[in-house]
Amino acid sequence: MSHAARALRSFVFAALTFATLPAGAQRMNPCQPPRPPPTPPVSLVVATPPADACPTGDCVAHDLSTQDECAMFERSATGDGRWAAGLSRAVDRALFRERGSVGWTVSAYRIRWSNGAWSDWYVAGVNDLDHKFNPGANTMRRMWSYFADHEHQALACRPRM
Repeated sequence: MSHAARALRSFVFAALTFATLPAGAQRMNPCQPPRPPPTPPVSLVVATPPADACPTGDCVAHDLSTQDECAMFERSATGDGRWAAGLSRAVDRALFRERGSVGWTVSAYRIRWSNGAWSDWYVAGVNDLDHKFNPGANTMRRMWSYFADHEHQALACRPRM
């Protein structure tokens, strides 16, 4: 077997072995401790620089006043069964009421189960299909259907007023 063929076989073996390792064992630096899973920020505060902050004139004026307002909310069960109404992504804009208004879009969320443990983070429309279904109607639903009867945390945004 040629040197190139042996090298290729070794590379393929190493790649296949690496791919079957648990995610924590795939770190490139085994001396570095594992990082905790990312948590969305509690809130986003943007400060506008003073007008004279650019003495050279070689600066970009940042106007973030049109950027959505985003915040992290921790809420108790809502008691509203409409959260289980199918797969529509518009449900959150109609039902998620915070700061006296609706129109919030839920970006990410997690649920506190009955045993007190928190679920992993779900991203709305990405990884949040429930493996259970709506009985009777036999329709699919999103994991936020548990907002009706479980405590939950949500990162939600709305257009600035």
